[in-house]
This record gives sequence, structure tokens and C-alpha cells, in this order.
Amino acid sequence: MFMTSNTGALAPAVRSSAAGRPVLRRATAVAAALLLSLTALPGQAAGPVYTWTNVKIGGTGYVPGIVAHTGQRGLFYARTDMGGAYRYDAATSTWTPLTDWAPADNANQLGIDSIAIDPRDTSRLYMMLGSYYWASKATFVSSTNQGASFTQVTMPFTVGANEGGRQVGERLQVDPNNGAVLFYGTGNYAANATTNGLWTSTNRGATWSKVAGFPALSSDGTGAGVAFVVFHAASAQSGQTTPTLFAAINTKTSLPTGAVLYKSSDAGRTWSAVTGTPTGVMPQRGQIGPDGNLYITFAAPATYSDGTHYDGPNGLTDGQVWKYSVANGTWTNITPPNSSGSRTSLGYAFSGLSVDPWRWGVLVVNTLDRWWPNDTMYRSTDGGATWTDLQPNATFDVSAAPWTGPVTNWGGWPNSVLDPYDWDHAFVAWGGGIKETKNLSAAKTNWAYGHNGIEETAVNTLISPTANVWNAYPVISGGKDICGFTHASATTSPTTAFTGPSCSETTGLAYARNDSRIVVRVGSGGGASQFGGISWNGGYSWSPFNSNGSSTKGNGTVTINVDGSTILWSASDVPPAYSSTSANSWTSLAGTLATGSLVAADGNNASLFYSYDPGTGSFYSSGDKAASWSKAATLTTGGRQLAVTPGIQGDVWVVVEWGGLFHNTSSGWGTWTRMAGVDRVRQIGFGKAAPNASYPAIYLSGKVNGADGFFRSIDAGTTWVRISDDAHQWGGSWAITGDPKTFGTVYIGTNGRGIIQGTSTN
Repeated sequence: MFMTSNTGALAPAVRSSAAGRPVLRRATAVAAALLLSLTALPGQAAGPVYTWTNVKIGGTGYVPGIVAHTGQRGLFYARTDMGGAYRYDAATSTWTPLTDWAPADNANQLGIDSIAIDPRDTSRLYMMLGSYYWASKATFVSSTNQGASFTQVTMPFTVGANEGGRQVGERLQVDPNNGAVLFYGTGNYAANATTNGLWTSTNRGATWSKVAGFPALSSDGTGAGVAFVVFHAASAQSGQTTPTLFAAINTKTSLPTGAVLYKSSDAGRTWSAVTGTPTGVMPQRGQIGPDGNLYITFAAPATYSDGTHYDGPNGLTDGQVWKYSVANGTWTNITPPNSSGSRTSLGYAFSGLSVDPWRWGVLVVNTLDRWWPNDTMYRSTDGGATWTDLQPNATFDVSAAPWTGPVTNWGGWPNSVLDPYDWDHAFVAWGGGIKETKNLSAAKTNWAYGHNGIEETAVNTLISPTANVWNAYPVISGGKDICGFTHASATTSPTTAFTGPSCSETTGLAYARNDSRIVVRVGSGGGASQFGGISWNGGYSWSPFNSNGSSTKGNGTVTINVDGSTILWSASDVPPAYSSTSANSWTSLAGTLATGSLVAADGNNASLFYSYDPGTGSFYSSGDKAASWSKAATLTTGGRQLAVTPGIQGDVWVVVEWGGLFHNTSSGWGTWTRMAGVDRVRQIGFGKAAPNASYPAIYLSGKVNGADGFFRSIDAGTTWVRISDDAHQWGGSWAITGDPKTFGTVYIGTNGRGIIQGTSTN
């Protein structure tokens, strides 16, 4: 058994903000944490008061699981693979974020590997946090107030909420008869060989020990590891420790043998394989219904020998659904038959599962990787003897996120949860959010987006343009996995995503500062042959670059001068190139500027361009619209951003994450000043100047005078105030910009929490 401390920096406690969101604070420094969010750090002026909200997009991220509490009507919790955890507010049909306190130094905590509730206590919530196996150790968190505050425990292993296998679950469970007892099953990550397996706690997660009697996982990196843990509540009375529980194994070595389900009859001390299990398929999800049957969904990869796709959620090409009678040990294949009546060799898998906890034989399952004719949901009211395929008679309302276009199914990787208090109410979580119905038992079901409050977009880049003759768009965003959006409103989902070209990722955005009708972007993917687009109407519509120059991979950074006459693009695979023909043709700067250089256009003079080479630290300046260049200075290497101050000629900044924030006022020539107190800087952005000030406000994501968070300066970086608090960290940010139209407004792009808008009047 290992012990963990609940004091100091490793174990923050949490308080609730007035808005009901969790606010992180250190248990040993409560007063200091409160004061920090309201006052300046050493050397700073008094801090402004900020209000934080999400810019509305409407989903876009994977929600692998939703848990319903049987003790309180309308109490649901959702977990995402990289965007944190949420609690459902039934009164407003809104999901409230519970983990926005995740700090930049441990953004890994925004991946929620599993959620568990205590069936006898509606106030308690437990979660295992960690996005990636290769990242920091997992964090177990427990709450006694439905996620308004948490106690943290650092675990001795890592978990992978955003890794392969994230569709299984739940593998963190609370004993339904004795809430002090918890079990958690790990993944099968090879580097965790000594800690892989089943873990238990007898004091609500304060300390944990590895279960010696549980069969060891293969630790070869295949499969999802322990797929789920489930207690047989009926094997004990309330207040007693439940003797009977099951754990499922999902690994390559267990696949051909069928040794995939294990049972304990002594409260988890010893385990033995359940006989008669189906072979050639791996368990995904399991739940015991009120009829005493353990229902399990299964999936199998395309082959047993290629060494890939054992974990899912991609690459699973066969599946089944079975029920196991706990009382008599018999198995029944209840797979929804395909069009030929077969329950085997279907060509697609099953994963999603929800068993009604009170109504005998009522359950739903979801297909997985049935790309044609799309994944579907099956419902049974007789324990799987017969099924209804809901898709042919389902309709989908996309008005909450119209950019998704017409929808005819639940989307890929779906999983379900039934409302224990209303058999007509259900959620389906999928790769793009959540869909919800309130007439599940009807012959024709109606579904709408049910992820209000969950904004899981990963954001690469942001701009907030000046107003033009048509509009004053608050922000334009470029993301990962989804191309990007022009946001006509911060409170309404966009009508369309970027097209012309479409893409799977946007890495660079820029606009002509004297004519914001002209916007350019670069990215990659999406099946498009062009990697960039140009808009002549402020981002409302786009036209593809007519030429990619010599780039075959796209991405990188892009800039455009203040009058829109010249574009400078530094693609990811070739040296920068410039175009004075609106991307119809490009002139390569090979031999002058290096591949991977950062580029920027001057904030006031259309002739001036700048470039910084992170590899050598060389800073270059051009005075003839990027045609010729001169080396102006040698700076620290490793910089991640080159920025210019809007409206001021020659005012340039270089961001070196751990090396400092550097400023120059003469187009890179002469003296560079490292700004005092800036310990770490991920990115800076500019917004409208403060009243009675001429220099634009600067917003910074990073660490100033030892404190991490988000900061603002209204005096050209001489002093900084922290505008965020410990409750609002969102795992940090690599994209930030102020709004040039409204002083005090800032947009923060996160890696899984979408775009956060901050507003302040002081």
C-alpha cells in the first residue's frame, strides 16, 4: 500500500465560486489563494475583475462516458477525453464544467479516464484523471459536494483518457453497499508493467493498494487493459462489503482464449476466470441489470496478428452482445441480428451500453465502427430477445450547432445512458458531443444536441479583427480535428465551419489590419488539395489558395501586411514564401529564411515584414514587402511566437517559452529588452488600449513573478496583473488574443475546453 499526502502543493482543496464552478485553492494557503485572485502579484498594479464564459461552438469533442445517479433525478456526470468533466443541470439542460481548475503545469488532468458515483450518497463523486500514458502520473479526485470541490491523490501509474481504448468503461467503481470501498482497473500500457492491474481503496480513495490476487495484465501495450469493473449489489445488504464483483480484461493475449471476464466472490481479494465466455472478441462495457444478468458488449479487431487496433475505438470490425446469468453461470448471445439474421461476423463492433437499473430487461446498445450505413442504437425491453433499430425512424435537430449540417445518425463511437427516472429520456455521447431524446419509447424518436456547456474543441490559433464596413466579428478560430470558424457571435454557435478549402486543422490565421475584410488562413487535411484560404469579406466565405508554392504538407504560420497586398507564409515543410498575387503564385525565400521560421507583418507599415528562426535565434527584417531581408539581431533560440503591436511601426515581440519575453521598437534592430518578471510565456496577444492609454493592452498566457495563469498589461509590458484565478486555468493556453474593439475583452484558446471569453470593465 502506498500513502499520499493531503497537504501542500500536491493536494489542493477546492472552494466554490459564486457561479457554482469549482475554484482550486491550496489547503495550506486558503487565504493566500483567495487574495491572489483579487489582488496583484508583487510588482503589479491592482487586478481587474473578470467574467469567464465559453464562446459557443457546439461540441466537436469525444464524450466517452456519461454516468447517471439513481439517487437523484436529473443527476448525470459526463467525462471527456481531453476537455474535463461536467455535471448536468436538469433545470437548464446545461452541463457545468467541474475541472476548469486544471493548471497549465498539469493539463493532463483534463482527460477523464473514468467516473464513479456512490449509489447510496448523491453528494459523492470520484474520478481518475489523466489524458496520456506518457504524461504525468494519474490524479484520483474525490468530492463530497457533487464536484464543487475536490481532494486530490496522486497515483503511482499513468492513465490514457485520450488514448486508444477510451471507449470502454467504467473501470472506476464504488461498492454499492459499502461506499468506503473503491476499485479501479488500469490500462495495459507497457511502461506501467509494475503497476498495471486492479487497485482498491477501503477509505474512499485516500489510500490505495494493488490487488495481489488479480490476474496480471500482459503489459504489452495492446487493448484497453481492464475494460470495466462491476459490483453485484444483490450479493450483500446495505452497509456490508459486496462479496461478488466482476472485472473484464481487454488485451491481445486474452482475445483468442476467451479469458476476458474474471469474478471475485470474496470482495476482490481473489479472482478466477469465468468459464464459457465468447472467444475472439474483447469486452467493452458491462452492467448488471435488476434481472440479475450481467450485460456485456464485445468488439474484435480486423486480425489477431497485425498488432494494431486491439484497443479501439477505431479499427474494430466485429462484435457481439451477451448476457451472463450471475445466478446460474450461463451465457446467452443476444446480439442484435444483422439484415441476414446473423448474430456473428457482423463486420462491425458493439461498445455503448446502458441497462435500466430498475426496469427488468430494458437496455440499449450502440454499434461501433459501423461506418456504413452509420452507427446505430438498438433498444430492447425483453433482455435482448428482440431489438428495435432506432436509426431508421430517428430524426435529428441540429439547430444548436447548425455548422454540422444535416445529421441522420448518432455519429461515430457512440455510447448511451438511460435516465433511471424517465424511460423516455436518454443521452447518446459520441465523437462530437452528446445527443439527447425525450421520447425514447416512441415509434419515431426525436434527437437534438444535448451538450450545451460542453465545448471540447482544441484551438490552435485565434484572431479578433477590427471592424470593417460589414461586420465586427468578435473572433475567428482555427482548431485541431476541425478546420475552424468565423464567430458572428460569442453566444451563438456558428452556422458554418471553414470551407473553401475545408481542412482537418488550421494552424495560422491573419488579417490585414487596415482592411479586416481580407483574412488568410493555412492548415492541412480534410481532403483538400490546397492548404490555405483567403477571404475578402472578413471570414464570411473563403477561396482556396490557387497555389501551395513548393509545400506538400501545409500548416505553419501565415501573415499579411496591413493593406493586404502581400502574404508571407512559412509552411511546415519548406522555407517561407511570399505572394503579392493573393496566393496565385509564390516566391520562395529558400537560402534566406529557414524552414520553420516564424513570420509577421508590421503593425503599421505595409512594407515591413519580420522573421525569426527558432533554431538559430536569428531575427530578420524586410523593408520591401518581403522581397529582400537583412539580419537585424541574434536572440535566444527556441522561440515559439513572433508578434507585432497593432498600429505601431517597428514594434516587435519574440516569445521564448522558458527563455523570456523580448521587445524591440526599431524593427528588430538595436536593443532588445527582456521584460522583467515574465518567467514563462506561451503566447501573447493584443487588444484595445485602456482608457487614456495609447499602447494596446497585452494579454499573456504564462507565468509572471512565480504565478501561473493569464495576465494583462496596459503599459507595454512594464507591469502585469493576473486576470485569472485558480478556478479558471483550463489547462493553460497556447492561443490568446485581445479584442481590438472592446477594452478588457480577451479570447483564450484551450486544448480541449474550446474558446474562453473573458470580459472586464476595468
